[in-house]
Amino acid sequence: MRKLILMMVAFSALSFSAVAEETEESAIREALRGLNAIVPITAVNPAQFPGLYEVTLASGEILFTNAEGSHFLVGEMYKVKADGQLVNMTEEGKKTGRTGMMAGIDRQDMVIFPATGETKSHVTIFTDVDCFYCRKLHKEIDQINAKGIEVRYLAFPRAGAGSAAHKTMDAIWCSDKAEQGSLMTKAKAGQSLPAKSCDSPVMEQWQLGQKMGITGTPALILEDGSLVPGYVPADQLAKMLGVEG
Repeated sequence: MRKLILMMVAFSALSFSAVAEETEESAIREALRGLNAIVPITAVNPAQFPGLYEVTLASGEILFTNAEGSHFLVGEMYKVKADGQLVNMTEEGKKTGRTGMMAGIDRQDMVIFPATGETKSHVTIFTDVDCFYCRKLHKEIDQINAKGIEVRYLAFPRAGAGSAAHKTMDAIWCSDKAEQGSLMTKAKAGQSLPAKSCDSPVMEQWQLGQKMGITGTPALILEDGSLVPGYVPADQLAKMLGVEG
């Protein structure tokens, strides 16, 4: 993705223009109109670094530009705290964006494995029924739930539309809500499911995952919006979420 963005940046440089007496956002959008034609700009906001603006693309990537949009860079911005520690401000911005996107998802569109007893935290997982590490993680679902962690599954068939995983996940999401959990467990155990079709949210969730920069599964979104790629053991996940026991 980074190489793609750099190529688009070079292309958009051909369309720079000075825009007088307009707001910084309008000027930036106009200056980057060539880039916007390729990957739409979803937001332009002041960056925490004085004099810079944060440009969020539909791909999930973030650029930094001056007020005129005549110069910009692709990369991550860090802030040095008083104690000398570094804070990745680019990632902090992405975390906020992810939590906002998560808030827009209806629970009815998730396959949920509720916590056992008191719900102490939750994790949202973009999953593929066929991936090895998704299956490995799912084998620990009872342990995770026993720690008071609710697991919310979203669909991310890695092979895309029309793939075997897509069809299997349609069968899960198109089934009665009460059956979805058991069907997910069966699919991740390698069992075949009867085909079902409906206006399922599977590919919408796949597209959402792509907007967040997800390229593989499992991909865990923590409560604070942090993105954790790959398999995480139950005990380690509990520590990440600040859950004891």
